[in-house]
Amino acid sequence: ECGVAPFLSYSESYEPTEGSDRDGRRFKPTTGKQMEVGVRWQPEGSETLLSAAVYQLTRENLTVADPLDPNYSIQHGRVRSRGVELEARTRIGRNASLIAAYAYTDARTTRASPLQPSQVGMRSPGIPYHQLSVWSDYNFGSFGLPELKLGAGMRYQSETRPNSGNFSTPSFTLFDAMVSYSTGPWRLALNITNLLDKTYVGSCTTGCFYGEPRKIIATASYRW
Repeated sequence: ECGVAPFLSYSESYEPTEGSDRDGRRFKPTTGKQMEVGVRWQPEGSETLLSAAVYQLTRENLTVADPLDPNYSIQHGRVRSRGVELEARTRIGRNASLIAAYAYTDARTTRASPLQPSQVGMRSPGIPYHQLSVWSDYNFGSFGLPELKLGAGMRYQSETRPNSGNFSTPSFTLFDAMVSYSTGPWRLALNITNLLDKTYVGSCTTGCFYGEPRKIIATASYRW
């Protein structure tokens, strides 16, 4: 079968904001508006599903420094995020599957405190331009072991901007792996993230923090 499915969405959100201004008035919630348009396509006669979407997200009522008294804040800030998301899912032969995803995000301040006009147009801290992930798994059914599955994947994140300073948090690439075995209603799995135990800086806010080291999680699940 061949199918094309376009989609369009619009959503609004709010998030409570703690604190009050210099006159003692409690802050209003931070609000958000998101518009997204995209399409999903499955080529005829294939098990491949391709998806593409573009979006814009705007957040308002963000707190920034009060121009009359920098010890207080006012709700004047606004941040806009625009991006593209691409995804491909397919099967390779009878036993293997592949998922690849890419996201481009441009998040910037569009309204700042009158005390800090230079922040207008600056990238939002901690938000990378590029994110890429690839995951594949293989079922050993061709070898008489359909209960056994192995998986491996890669995650990439480009450099990010910290909260302050004229430097960038470096990009990084991580590898993950998985093995699982199913028997009757039971499924046993071992998941490993950051397989090579790479040391990397995960984020820089008020300070810089290392990302998670290698992590191994064993699970046992029962279905009925």
